[in-house]
Amino acid sequence: MRYAIVSDLHSNLEAVRAVFCHIDSQKVDTVICLGDIVGYGGSPKEVLDIVRARCPVVIAGNHDHAVVGKTDRNYFNPSAKTAVEWTAKQLSEDDFKYICELPFIVQKDNFICVHANLNDPEKWNYVLDEFDASATFAKMDDAKVCFIGHSHVPIVFEDSTDIHYFGVSYFGPYTELKLNPAYRYIVNVGSVGQPRDGVADAAYVVYDSTSMFVQLFRVPYDIASAQKQILSAGLPKFLAERIQYGR
Repeated sequence: MRYAIVSDLHSNLEAVRAVFCHIDSQKVDTVICLGDIVGYGGSPKEVLDIVRARCPVVIAGNHDHAVVGKTDRNYFNPSAKTAVEWTAKQLSEDDFKYICELPFIVQKDNFICVHANLNDPEKWNYVLDEFDASATFAKMDDAKVCFIGHSHVPIVFEDSTDIHYFGVSYFGPYTELKLNPAYRYIVNVGSVGQPRDGVADAAYVVYDSTSMFVQLFRVPYDIASAQKQILSAGLPKFLAERIQYGR
């Protein structure tokens, strides 16, 4: 099967629309969302409605849980906390119920999905280096690939031995990867709504589970309109400025 995998949409309607338009050209079988549907951006209700309509599989992210009170909002920096508090006022009771019922982990075919990490998914720790990756590899069981988001940076880790950590290799930015079925991988799919790798274009992945082929796509979108939505909502100016620079 061919899966489109999106993450960290962050209420950026313009980026979400552009990405789903691109997904429609890729002949995928289904779409998976790795969480952080809301937060930061100015269009939480609209983005959540698209995800509910287009993504049969959706995982909870830390911003999603903060909005509905399942994660301590004091965990966030002031700008993020302001956005979370504003977002909570924009969603309906039914939206809250939907978010509260989202799982932390979903397994499909030969891969597994989580927002942050597998070893403590509810603690929202990042996978940024080989040591972090080794803890998630230890929880993958028979899955060959673990798809994650959370850091907003598309990177890959490969586990080529049975000895965790010492066999883990780090790959930097990627565009296409033919995965080795003898090894295991952690693939960060980047962010749709707020990339942080210095590229402003929205990011998402298409994964062919039969050929074990991963493609990272970067999709341009109307950043100025997204910035206008953030500022019109009265959210911090910083949140509008950063999406222009992919930071």
